[in-house]
Amino acid sequence: MKLGDLGAPEETRAEVAKRLGLSSALAFFPVRHQSPTCAAKLEAFLPAFAPDVILVELPARFEEHLEALLDPESHAPFAICAITEDKRPRFVGRRDGSHAAEAPRSRAYYPFCDYSPELVALRYAKASGAEVRFIDRFSPLPEDTSDLGEDDLPSAERALGERLGQDAGGLLGRSRFTAALCARAGARDFDELWEALFEQGGWDESPEGWALAVGVYALATRWTFGQEELEADGTLSRERFMAAKIAEAAAQKGKRALVVAGALHVIALGGARETLPALERAPKDDAEAEVRLVPYTFPRLDALLGYAPGMSGPAFYQHVWEARAKADPFAQAAERVLLETIRRARVEGDTLGPADAIAALAFARELASLRGRPKIGRAEVIEAATSCFVKGELRVSGRRVVAALGEALRGSRMGKLGPTAGPSPILRDFRATAEALGLLPSGGPPRGIELSLAASKKARRCSWFLHRTTWLGLGFATQVGAGDAEGFGAKGAPQASTEFEAATERWTVAYAPEVDARLLELAAEGASVEEAAARLLVRAAREGEGRAGAIAVCVGRGVRMGLDGVCLRLAPALEAAIRADDDPRSLLEAARKLRRVRALRARLGLPKAAWLDALGRAAYEEGTHRLPRLAQTSGARAADVPALLADLGGAALAADGMGPVRELLLAKARAAREIARAASPLVLGALDGLLVSLGEGRGSELGAHFEAARGRPEAKGAYLEGLLALSPRALLDEPSLLEALVAHVTSGSFEGFLASLPSLRRALARLGPRELEEISSRAAERLGLGASEALLVSPLPPEEVARLSAWELRWLEAEAAWAGPSSDADG
Repeated sequence: MKLGDLGAPEETRAEVAKRLGLSSALAFFPVRHQSPTCAAKLEAFLPAFAPDVILVELPARFEEHLEALLDPESHAPFAICAITEDKRPRFVGRRDGSHAAEAPRSRAYYPFCDYSPELVALRYAKASGAEVRFIDRFSPLPEDTSDLGEDDLPSAERALGERLGQDAGGLLGRSRFTAALCARAGARDFDELWEALFEQGGWDESPEGWALAVGVYALATRWTFGQEELEADGTLSRERFMAAKIAEAAAQKGKRALVVAGALHVIALGGARETLPALERAPKDDAEAEVRLVPYTFPRLDALLGYAPGMSGPAFYQHVWEARAKADPFAQAAERVLLETIRRARVEGDTLGPADAIAALAFARELASLRGRPKIGRAEVIEAATSCFVKGELRVSGRRVVAALGEALRGSRMGKLGPTAGPSPILRDFRATAEALGLLPSGGPPRGIELSLAASKKARRCSWFLHRTTWLGLGFATQVGAGDAEGFGAKGAPQASTEFEAATERWTVAYAPEVDARLLELAAEGASVEEAAARLLVRAAREGEGRAGAIAVCVGRGVRMGLDGVCLRLAPALEAAIRADDDPRSLLEAARKLRRVRALRARLGLPKAAWLDALGRAAYEEGTHRLPRLAQTSGARAADVPALLADLGGAALAADGMGPVRELLLAKARAAREIARAASPLVLGALDGLLVSLGEGRGSELGAHFEAARGRPEAKGAYLEGLLALSPRALLDEPSLLEALVAHVTSGSFEGFLASLPSLRRALARLGPRELEEISSRAAERLGLGASEALLVSPLPPEEVARLSAWELRWLEAEAAWAGPSSDADG
C-alpha cells in the first residue's frame, strides 16, 4: 500500500486541505511524536511558511522551561518531567508495619529526541526569532497511576506516555479505520502500517502532500469515534483549551501563526477555525506540579519498553534523521543497524561478518520492493536480520541475533543537559536524604561512618541509602572491608561470617562534583535515589532472566538496599529461573546467596520470610539434582566448585529447613564422584571432601584417589586442594592420605615434585598453623626425621621454592664442573 492508496474522495481531500490551511495566515501542521519523516517535512515547511508565531502541543505550564529546553549545550534525548502530589493523603503501609498518611506522587514524562517534530519547531523558532507558545493543558495522572506505597515499584513505568501524544498511541492505533487498513496492507499492527504509509511511503512527498495525507488519515480515524468516548478520555477538554490558546494568537493582526500538534487534534482544531474569534480567553493552567528537564535514554524512548506514543527502534530512526540529506536515508540506517547487530552478536560468540550484512541489506531491499514500499523500513530490517543472520540452532544463535538486533534498533544513547536546566529531582532528593541522615560531609577528606544495623533503625536507613548510592555508581560512599560486587563477602570464600552477614558496617563517604554528574545521568531513571535504584535492580533482574544465580544476586542487593517490596516481586521470576536453569553452578550460587540473605535478616532481627526459605530450598534441591553435571566442570571454571560444595554441605548439616535432604545429597555426590574422576582432580577432591564432611568418606579411597591423580603436574595438588577445602582435617584423620602425600614427596622424581609444589602449597595453605605443625610432625615420624628437620616438610612460598631450586641446580652444575669427569665416564 502506498501513501496515495488511502482512497479518500476529492471532497474529503478538499475538506482536509481547508482545515489545514497551509497557505493561510493560520496553518495547522499534523505531527506524530518521534516521527523522523514528519520532522523532516516540518523542517522543510517552516522556512517556506515563515511563521511569526509557532504554537506547539505542549502544556502551557512548561513555557517557563523553554530556555532550558533549547540550551545549545543540551543534547537529546531529554524530557520534561512533571511530578505531582495528590492533596488527598492515603494511608500507606510502611516497612515497619505501621501506617502513615502520605500524599501519593505521580510523574509524567514528555520526551524529546532530535527527530521530534515539536523540538524541530522550537529550534527553528529560536533560530528565526519566531514567538513560541505552548497550547496544551496539563493535568495530573489519573489516581490509578499514582504510587500505591513506598514498597511499590516506581510509578514512572506506568506514567510513561500517559500525557504527550496520547492520541497517537491510543485512538489512531485502535480505530476501526486503522484495523481495516492493516488488513488491506498486510500490516501486523499500527506501527508497521504507519511506517509503511508515512515513514517509508511519505519520505519523497512534499511537506504539503505529506501533511494532507496524514490529515485524511486522521479525519477518517476521527469519524470512527463518538463524542462520548472523546470526552471521556479527555481529548475534547484538551482541545477546548488548545482552541482558546490558538484564538489568542490568531487575534494578533498581521502575524502568521503555525499550529504544530497531533494529527487528531489538528484535524478538529482546523475545522473550528471560523469559531475561534468568539472563544473566551483560555483559563490559566495553574496545575500544581514540580517540573524539571531531565536526561532521557533511547531504551526509555522505545515504544516497546517505555514511551507508549513513541515509535519502536529509536536508534534506527536517529540514523534516518542524521542521513536525511542523503539520497536514501532509510538504506543508510538499515546498513548501520545491520552492522551493529553483527558487532554485538560477534561479542556473544556468533561468526557473522560483513558479507552477512551485505546479504541482509539486499534481502531487505527486495522485501521492501516486494511489499511495494519505496524505502527499507524497520520491519524489513528485522526480517532480513533474522533470515540472514540466524545460523545453527534457533534457540541458541537465534536468541543471540534477536537480542543483538533489539539493542541495535533501540540504541543506548543518553541525553545530556546544559547548565540552564538546573538541578534534577533526583539530585535534590539525594541532597535532602543525605542531609537528613547526617551523611553529607561539608568537604575535605573522606569521613568514616560505623553503622550498628541491629541496634538502630536510623543505621539501617543509612545503610540502605549508602548501598543504593553504591549500586547507582555515584562514587559517594565506599564500604570498608566489603567483599564482592554483590556484598556477599570475599568472592568464592567459604567462611562462615562475612561482611554481608555482619550486623556492623563501616563506610567512608566523600562528596565530589562527579556525584552531581552521575545523578544527572540517572535523572531519567526516577525522581529519587530509591526509585532509580529500584528501576535499575528490576532491569538487572530482567537481564538475568532464566539464570537463577543472576536473579538471586539482585534479590541480595535489594535486601541490602532496603527494597524488600521489589525483592518480593522478583520472587516469581527467581522461582521460574530455578525451575528452568540447568546450570548447577548458577543454582548453587543462587542458593548460597539466598541463605546469606536469610542470615543477614536474622542478625538484624527482621521477621522470617517464608518466600525466601522456599526459594533457597528449591535452589539447593535443584542444584543437588545436577551434581553429576557439576562434576563435568574442568579447567579454570572448576576453581569455584569447592566453595559451592562447601556451602551445599554446610546447608545440609545445618538442618535449618533450607538445605537439601541428606540422603539425596549423598546419592548425587557419589554419582558425581564417578564422573569427576575423568574430568577434574579438583572437583573430585571437593566431592570426596563433601562426603567426608557428611561422615560418608573412607580413608583408603582418599589415598587411592590422590595416588591416581596423574596426567598434569598440578593434579595431585589440585585433588588435595579440593579435598581440604571441604574437609581440612582429612590429612590428619586419614592415615592412607598422609602416607600417599609423603610417598609423593620422597619417592617421586625431583622434577615432578617441583612441578606439583605450587598446587600442593595452595592446598596446604588452607590449613591452620597448628594443623600444619601436626602434619609435619607425623610426616617426620614416617621419614625418621628429627623435630628440627620436620620443619623442612612444611610448604614454602612458590617464589622461595623457585629461588632455592635454581640455586641448587647451579650448585650441582658447578660441583660437577669442578670435580671433572667421573670414573664411570672414563671407563
